[in-house]
Amino acid sequence: MTSFMNADGSGLVGGLSPSGSGQALQVDGSGNLKTTPASSASLDGGVGQAFTPEVVYLFNNGAPGSNSFDRKRELQGKGIIFNNITAGGGVGSTSLTLSSVAGLIAGAPILLVGGGYTEVVYVASNYVPGSNPVSLQSAIVYASHTGAFWDGYAPQGPLLNGLLATGIDPVASVIIDPNAGNYYLVRAASQDNCSGSNIPLSSPALFNGSSLDRAVGINGVPSVQNWVRQLTLQGHAYSVHSGLQSAAAGTNDYPLSLFNPAGSGKSILVYSLRVAASNAATNAINARLKLTTSDPAYGSQATVSNQKAGGAASAIASSCTYTTTSTTPTAPFAMVDIGNGPLELLQNEQCVYLPAGSANGLTLTLETSAAGSYIISMKYVEF
Repeated sequence: MTSFMNADGSGLVGGLSPSGSGQALQVDGSGNLKTTPASSASLDGGVGQAFTPEVVYLFNNGAPGSNSFDRKRELQGKGIIFNNITAGGGVGSTSLTLSSVAGLIAGAPILLVGGGYTEVVYVASNYVPGSNPVSLQSAIVYASHTGAFWDGYAPQGPLLNGLLATGIDPVASVIIDPNAGNYYLVRAASQDNCSGSNIPLSSPALFNGSSLDRAVGINGVPSVQNWVRQLTLQGHAYSVHSGLQSAAAGTNDYPLSLFNPAGSGKSILVYSLRVAASNAATNAINARLKLTTSDPAYGSQATVSNQKAGGAASAIASSCTYTTTSTTPTAPFAMVDIGNGPLELLQNEQCVYLPAGSANGLTLTLETSAAGSYIISMKYVEF
């Protein structure tokens, strides 16, 4: 062959031997050397000019007909095709007649089902696509097969249709059972009473506003509680109260204010508003709730406690105040109640929300009509 040289300067020669062995070297219309693949990988797709495909093979541990290696498939090559066997599905058969042979190619593995057994056979390497019956490389071992699966081209891959095991590298779906010391394939959640060896250990993650936290369990049981209880566990729940105070004789109004300044950086959810007085049984008490947009800043600092022992102080602790001086409340009121015992204004999971960044608060006023003791309290979470 002229114009092409070996590394030592000798002429490059190529051709077929009389027995047909070897490969002929060819030049295209532009004078470029054309190469052909050195393996049977040409069974897939087309081979471009001057292109030698490299194919990864996976060992299947000895399929029938000494077909111990299968080409690794991409997802588009894992569309699943099923057709009925109309003839040739018995022991010793070397060909199959199928209801359709669409997508079947030379050398393709076919999974045979029915008759109580499954097995794999390979299409003959000289099979012409579209031919029916389909010649096989080796005889069928088991009897009474009724159906056949094989891989086909799928533009979007198999999607939710499932796929065959051929040519699949299982590395990504293998998990270890640390007790048994063995590796297992992950299985689908399609039935109950499954072996734990095939179930990957996982933990739900919850977004906390900036990152993710694992869900909490106790002795193998999911720890599930309402949101307020969860925030209590995290140290974000608080109580605020006036302390036990003395009510004067006659009608008096005693306020407790909780205010969320615009600069607190926290949202406040109030879930309990409670008042009680020692003389309520014989002298009815009433409670009024007013929503506020400015801090009344009463003269006494209310007691604010984190409901988690050792928890951090509340961001609005300094804005929780009360007074023991009778202070007549002004309408309008968001809530009003009256009774001859302790009053809880927020029932059936009611709450009052004070969003971050906007100056908002509430004032709870207890009105007594006789001398005695009283207390005003609120409970809230901040986040």
